[in-house]
Amino acid sequence: MTTTQTICRTSPTSSSVALSHHAAPIDQATTATELPDWNVSTSAPAVDTIVEASRIADESAPDGGYGWVVVAACSVMTFWFVGTTYSWGVIQDALVESGLSKASTLAFVGSLAVACNAAFAIVNARLVRAIGARKVAFLGIVLMGVGEISSGWVLNSVAGLFITEGCIMGYGVR
Repeated sequence: MTTTQTICRTSPTSSSVALSHHAAPIDQATTATELPDWNVSTSAPAVDTIVEASRIADESAPDGGYGWVVVAACSVMTFWFVGTTYSWGVIQDALVESGLSKASTLAFVGSLAVACNAAFAIVNARLVRAIGARKVAFLGIVLMGVGEISSGWVLNSVAGLFITEGCIMGYGVR
């Protein structure tokens, strides 16, 4: 014979009543089924443990924060090159007013740096494989600086601007 049993249990810390309706056979040995006490805290699931471990790992920089110095240095170099490239029209206008050359000739000087950026890409990739990225980056910074500084001394020579501002700085950027 199958009968149903309703268990009513109150928690000692709460005034709520938990009801459970079970359709199960009742035998003499079964008195009442205990419901879990939901007021007792349980252990954290594994997902919370993983998230907490990730937070702890993210709080400490693996390299002591030196990576942000590299990011800042790369940002300064990028702004320097992009600023010089995009402001070449201002420099070109001043050189045309000084009577150095025609605007079309000086425009070619400004675009030569960008063209060298693409033209020397394969050479640069092989150089990175041969001596490493850090040394190539340092070499590029040196060439970019030398090209910019030396172009300040050759403002009266179009050929000098082609070599310094166009080629040397253009290769340094790559």
